[in-house]
Amino acid sequence: MDEQRYLEANDRLLSELDRTGQRKQLPSRGDISLSSNDYLFLTRHPRLIGAARDELSRSGTGSGGSRLLSGNHPLNRELESAIAAFKRGPSALVFPTGYQANTSTLSAFGNLVDLFYSDELNHASLIDGLRLSRKETVVFPHNNIAWIEEDLDRRTRGTDSSPRFMIVTESLFSMEGDQAPLTDLIRLVRQRDGLLLLDEAHATGTLGRTGRGGLEASGIEWDPDRLILTGTFSKALGGLGGFAVCHPDFRELLISKGRGFVYSTSLPPSVLASNLEAIRLLEEDSEIVHLLQERVHLIRSAIGLPPDDSPILPILASEDRLLRFQEVLLESGLWAPLIRPPTVPSGSERIRISVTLGWEESWIQRIIKVFGQEIGLAQD
Repeated sequence: MDEQRYLEANDRLLSELDRTGQRKQLPSRGDISLSSNDYLFLTRHPRLIGAARDELSRSGTGSGGSRLLSGNHPLNRELESAIAAFKRGPSALVFPTGYQANTSTLSAFGNLVDLFYSDELNHASLIDGLRLSRKETVVFPHNNIAWIEEDLDRRTRGTDSSPRFMIVTESLFSMEGDQAPLTDLIRLVRQRDGLLLLDEAHATGTLGRTGRGGLEASGIEWDPDRLILTGTFSKALGGLGGFAVCHPDFRELLISKGRGFVYSTSLPPSVLASNLEAIRLLEEDSEIVHLLQERVHLIRSAIGLPPDDSPILPILASEDRLLRFQEVLLESGLWAPLIRPPTVPSGSERIRISVTLGWEESWIQRIIKVFGQEIGLAQD
């Protein structure tokens, strides 16, 4: 028996990952992260820390089990009511992570739909959820609504019925920093009797006048019969966990068929408390959202990007130039990782930075200075 064959196979796999630039390494240098998703810097907000500390003293460190067995702390329902109200939706369900919110929701909806349309730039959690659904998935060109309409026309031509379908997309794309055409998407699912799932992970707390996300930014009213929102508390809201906002009947489906919900230990009460405090903070005063958007516009203007509320700034160039640009950033104590395939499509390597309120003024000036010196390098 060859006891080393698995280690040898592992070495070959790692070598291949090295060769293709796909081997991941944890960051070891840099004083200031330019890639944090803590957009509103709520991870250090005294109110969230206080809420977590108080609940930790009352309830201890863990939840004790899944919500269906022993971990259904009352704060789960409070948080679900709060995030549903914040999103202007009818009901919500909380998950241990945003990844599980997407995989669980999409796999559960595989019981209701015949066909999924998935944007080609969707996050891995959406892609994995679609795989778990075991239903046909058609990947459509990024934000190309006409392509979906043409495919539906082809499928229904000469028949009396149309497939039950769901369009799956992000409202704010995590690597491109652009937004989905939500008005056109809502129109399409209404006209064609479909469903729309919007991943609001990066839009929550960043887009819209009060940070409610893509629907608010687009001026769209909630449609409970057509729309499902997913998202996370771990980015702009400064905590941990995921959510799905949807019709109450869909929520019932997720409780029974959302495997990530059914079979995962629930969030600790202290985390639920800090998540709830983040929602309350934004409900009381949206000035923090305005401060972020002002900073985003300032930095976008300073480094030559078009005006937009999106805090995600992709810097595209050849890989060699991006590596040199990354070194320049590191020399100034700034860390921004180089994003390679398969996270982004081949040939679209980039350095992705995300603007946060955690940046001090002196940091911003350093960032603008470095980009000003090297902007020709990064923008070819």
